[in-house]
Amino acid sequence: MTPDPEQTTPEHRASEPRPPEAAPISADAKLALLRQNRERLDQDLMLGRLRFESKPRVFEFQLSNFCNMSCTMCYDGNNPPMKKFPEDVAERLAAEVFPTASVLSPFVGSEPLIVTWDLARGLAEQYGLELDVITNAQFLDDAKFAELEPHVSTLTFSIDSHLPDIYERIRLRSKPDKVFANLPRAAKLCLEKGIEPQANIVFMTENAAFIDETVGYLADQGCKTIRLLAFLCPPGLSADRDFSDALKHMSPEWVSWMLNRIENIAKEKQVRVLFEGRERHVFDYMPDDLEFRENRKSRLSVWDEIRYFYPGYCVQSVDHIKIHADGEAYPCCVAESGKLKLGNVIEQSFDEVWNSKEAQDLRRGMLTGDLPDMCKGCAFHTAWILPEQDQLPVIDWYHDVHSPERARVSDDNRTLAAREPAHMTRTEDAPTFTWDAPDHAVSGYSVVFGVGGTYHENNVVFEIPADATEFTLPEDAWRQFGPNLAMWWFLVAHDDGDGSRSTRTAKVRCLVRHQPIPRVEGSTLYD
Repeated sequence: MTPDPEQTTPEHRASEPRPPEAAPISADAKLALLRQNRERLDQDLMLGRLRFESKPRVFEFQLSNFCNMSCTMCYDGNNPPMKKFPEDVAERLAAEVFPTASVLSPFVGSEPLIVTWDLARGLAEQYGLELDVITNAQFLDDAKFAELEPHVSTLTFSIDSHLPDIYERIRLRSKPDKVFANLPRAAKLCLEKGIEPQANIVFMTENAAFIDETVGYLADQGCKTIRLLAFLCPPGLSADRDFSDALKHMSPEWVSWMLNRIENIAKEKQVRVLFEGRERHVFDYMPDDLEFRENRKSRLSVWDEIRYFYPGYCVQSVDHIKIHADGEAYPCCVAESGKLKLGNVIEQSFDEVWNSKEAQDLRRGMLTGDLPDMCKGCAFHTAWILPEQDQLPVIDWYHDVHSPERARVSDDNRTLAAREPAHMTRTEDAPTFTWDAPDHAVSGYSVVFGVGGTYHENNVVFEIPADATEFTLPEDAWRQFGPNLAMWWFLVAHDDGDGSRSTRTAKVRCLVRHQPIPRVEGSTLYD
């Protein structure tokens, strides 16, 4: 039977503080190591490596699997026996990986502020890590807040309803009175210390009808960012448990109606709401003049860039790893119960796990679009496939660097209509571009390609005669494009007179030269 932390001995409540074995890493040394690791990751990605030389920036570490609640989205009243990760192995992993890591998230289906809290705090102090704390707030009194305050720039409360009866149906074994007393006090302390108070809500059939009111309640308590997360069936339970998945049981029309209500609340309360369901929606009405601590969780991250260079490449699989108390390692917060398992860090070295056959096969799948079933509909894949873009740096590169002698096309003059190839075309064959000729004479066309849509030494421009309305990329030029790498393109029609009638396509589209890569022999990723 799982012990109740309110009544257990101190060893269940917290680990003993451990003395550091060496002086903590200085801020300057830490930043240098982070930059070095980011440079290695850039090389890993740009060279299309399957074996990474970089190490994970975010370490999601279940130092203990113990939680004081048994939430229906996690264990549904059937918490597993308590297990703690071996501290000697934790020390080994920390010494190997934490110098180049930015973030320690001491949370995997557990409550981080009990049992192994002192160990997590000690590791953060030793290796200069930001703690990513997601807590149910039941133990978040003033003393605990004082302990975590130096190590966080955000603090996330996991609160699935503001209505006590619904809250208790979702969060079994909880003590709502303590939670709802601690929440506003902790949020107020966060704001006083420059820490952004955030909240997570799992979008479930149980709370869906009043979820807009829950968003408003959390905003009133002081939360500035509120995430609505899709429900995932708890591992080991019957698929019938999916009755809690609101996205399966609520119509798309109803979900859209509710999101509209939530956006109106976000606007009224001046907060940011993120909906991470089948699609990702951001309603950001947080005032620009709010000042919070630097969020070290995003320091030197590739999360913003990767979607421009490798659309759909899961950002979590790039620089993140999740370790369970039994040593099982997964690439992301979603993978569980053997699905996408990379190895076991208790039984193997970290590099054997981080660059296992499964890890390499996942990277191969992300490069080529040959994804495991679990990844295909995941928001960390789908939300990183961008739509056509109005503006990208490659436009400035073309006008300011490649063709500064030509008049710049006005942003109001984007009437050139491109037909093919469609946005996000992925093909092995050299593509043919087609467009509609403008209704006035032109002096010629340029089709412009930008690696990742950026300023880049491998950007390229092709000049096309004025009488053409199609252009097939030469095969040798096509082969020079990086394999499985996003090339963002647009078309310019030139008026070499005063330039006033020069125009370009309304959007910048993405094109990928597909290169198949065989699945890694011996990998169990697709079993």
